[in-house]
Amino acid sequence: MKEYHFTIQSEDFTASAVLVGEWTLYAFAEFIILKAVGFAFDHPFEFCDNFKNPYKSKERYSLFSDLGEEDGGDAEPTDLGVEGTFVSQVFTTGKRMAFLFDYGDDWRFAVTCTVVRESKGKRRSRKVVMTVGERPEQYPDMEE
Repeated sequence: MKEYHFTIQSEDFTASAVLVGEWTLYAFAEFIILKAVGFAFDHPFEFCDNFKNPYKSKERYSLFSDLGEEDGGDAEPTDLGVEGTFVSQVFTTGKRMAFLFDYGDDWRFAVTCTVVRESKGKRRSRKVVMTVGERPEQYPDMEE
């Protein structure tokens, strides 16, 4: 079984996480949002390789692809889904992707796989190892 080490970064926040075993991109996204960032997992998302313009990405894994919304939705016919794609199929040591969450608020996180190695553990597990900075606030108070 392989162990994947990641950094997850936004403007003023960084988290380090370790995943052991085979997790889908959907499960990884849920883990990032709930455990690392502390948001509610209540919006569509994608992983892509173009940080400046995600919609022009050559490599894109979208929840909309799993929902069958290529026609008239936000997914392209070339997008792959997140529910049947595993972390091990996408990430290798040094690979960096943009993780977009909530297309309305346009939350963007840089997700970098820092190390892949054989795990000593026998179970599928995942944990946040460290956080630095203040977690972003998903729904900040709109009053000024």
